[in-house]
Amino acid sequence: MLWRDQVVDTREFEQASGWVFKPEGACKGEVCIPLTAAPGDTLDVLDMAQQLGLPVVTNTEHKLIAVGPESIGARALTTAAAPHLELPDLAGKPFDLASLRGNKVVVYAWAPY
Repeated sequence: MLWRDQVVDTREFEQASGWVFKPEGACKGEVCIPLTAAPGDTLDVLDMAQQLGLPVVTNTEHKLIAVGPESIGARALTTAAAPHLELPDLAGKPFDLASLRGNKVVVYAWAPY
C-alpha cells in the first residue's frame, strides 16, 4: 500500500489492506487483532502498521509511506489454517491434526537442536 497521508479513513485502509474492522478487532481471514475502529474513524497508518506487524518504508522527500503485506516471520498471519500434519500419538498410532478441525488447538513443538 502506498500512502501520501499518514492519517486515513478506516474504509480507505480496509479497502487497500484487506484488513476489516469488526467488534472483535482488525480481522483478515481467520485472524483478528484486538484493535478498535469504526467506519468513518481516522487511523494513523504508521501506528496501525506497527500494531498489525506490517513492514513500513517512508520517503520524507516525496512524502510517501509504503506499507508492505504480511510476511513470514511477521506477527500477523493471513490465515490460522494449519498445514496437513499427521504424527504418531503416545500409543504409536497415526493422529491427523485435521481431525480437530473446528476446535481451538494449541500446537507445541520442541526440538533438541
